Amino acid sequence: MATVSDQISAFFERYNAANNAFNPDLLGDCIGGTLVGADPNGEVLALEKGEFLAGINERKDYLEAMGFVSVNVYPYEEVPLNETYTLVKTRGRMAIKKQDGEVVELVHDASYILFLKEGGPKMVFALSHEDPMKMMQDQGLA
Repeated sequence: MATVSDQISAFFERYNAANNAFNPDLLGDCIGGTLVGADPNGEVLALEKGEFLAGINERKDYLEAMGFVSVNVYPYEEVPLNETYTLVKTRGRMAIKKQDGEVVELVHDASYILFLKEGGPKMVFALSHEDPMKMMQDQGLA
């Protein structure tokens, strides 16, 4: 049976709080020096921490314009890669309020690699298993 350590569970609790508050200071504590992301279309993007954090207000404006309510990422499996890195499989849920008042929940799977040294877990790689733009289009949100 898959398990997730207390350390990783606590990390995702902090990460969720930082994301929902759009707080760059809190989110900065969760991100490594560079964050690499990849999507199911083969697109890969690497952002320095400062560059990533500088985009938070733009991200907030974009999501709030679409009716953003909340987002939470729930880890369900942790796979240690070595003493420095661990792979974490997650299920995310983003709640969006449509113009008619209906709240739609977008469920997506993602995998993260976390760096475990130098003050605790830091996210260094994120792999989205679904295309978030397609998910929003399918719900009439984009």
